[in-house]
Amino acid sequence: MKGKYFNKLILGLIILIPIFCLGIFNSNVSLQYETNNPGDCISQISGKNLCQDIEQGKILIIIDIIILILLMMFRKKIIKA
Repeated sequence: MKGKYFNKLILGLIILIPIFCLGIFNSNVSLQYETNNPGDCISQISGKNLCQDIEQGKILIIIDIIILILLMMFRKKIIKA
């Protein structure tokens, strides 16, 4: 893989982290205003399971960070001169 493609991949993975955080924040706002009880997870407006969306967002952030760390650790093996 060429260095410029590797850098674009790293940049793309870094940009995804705030996008996933925004999704979690959005789901938390929906959880607050679209449910009657604090323990409810199902939105009354869309019918989506908001707790599941929040958990999936957290998992995606963790996977993204793990991939970033692995790519940075094996950068020299991935980038061929």
